[in-house]
Amino acid sequence: MRWIVPSRRLCPLNDVPAGQSRPAGLSSPVEDVSALRKPQLPCWLWLNVLGLDAPLVAVAWQFFFAEAFQLNIPASNYLVLGLIVWVIYSADRLLDARRLGAPENACARHRFYRDWFWIMLPLTIIGLILAVITVLMVLPETLLHCGVVVFLFVIVYFIHRLWVEGPMLVVVPKEVFSGMVFAIGTTLTGYAWSNDIPDALYSPEVLWFGGLCSLNCMAISVWERNADAGNDGNALPQLWPVVVRFFPALAWGFTVTVAVFALMQVESVMFPVFLAVSSGGGLLALLASTASRISPVLLRVAADAAVILPALVYLPFLPWDSTI
Repeated sequence: MRWIVPSRRLCPLNDVPAGQSRPAGLSSPVEDVSALRKPQLPCWLWLNVLGLDAPLVAVAWQFFFAEAFQLNIPASNYLVLGLIVWVIYSADRLLDARRLGAPENACARHRFYRDWFWIMLPLTIIGLILAVITVLMVLPETLLHCGVVVFLFVIVYFIHRLWVEGPMLVVVPKEVFSGMVFAIGTTLTGYAWSNDIPDALYSPEVLWFGGLCSLNCMAISVWERNADAGNDGNALPQLWPVVVRFFPALAWGFTVTVAVFALMQVESVMFPVFLAVSSGGGLLALLASTASRISPVLLRVAADAAVILPALVYLPFLPWDSTI
């Protein structure tokens, strides 16, 4: 017996008889395909999306500090620092990618790590293995001992991200904590090679640079507050929304304070460092004052450019001759 089944004509949604409108809620195939397409990322955003911007900032400022100390640090030390910073940032983004509460609102780098999680995860593991091997083979023993201390702070950061809500260590915003740890880790190599390890933790130049890094992290949190809503409850604007209103004033206050301090240290060999920190704060303050006219994506890239450019601009002034 042959079953006779009424035929169904599978036709595109555009094929609607003349004089009839498309049923509500249905879209054309062209609209469906365009909705499924992932937005194309501009070329200038790839450094940020791949997590390469932070290593570049770290290496640039490590070289800047080394020139200020008049030190000849081996190139392998720069490679190790860049690799370690990338692994830490990549691991942080992998963690964020698995914990997004509102993926549709997430920023480009978090969406990228979410979409390519199973590619970035093994790459990060390979990077971690390479980092451990190169650290043990390349870095001097003194730097290894101090690096362990900095790494403990990194572990505290990840423990907080996984299991704790609110500010770091109860009272410290994660942006400030991250900025200070980044600054100490970046400048530690120079202090290790100059045998002035204690100064790496409380010297004025490191503290001011840490303030600049913290200001950078705060700026990113403020400008990405809509993307962080539902995705990162520990971000400063999510905990204390009032910071959004006062952030431009905070940035300008930081800039002026560092500038005054720099003018008081004209005879110091670290004068170009203080000047670079002040200039970086000024660029961030200028961006904060004009943020409403700039897209959040462009602001994110500009925030890192504001930190790295001063180190490059003032590099020719090093080493600074304090006798002039």
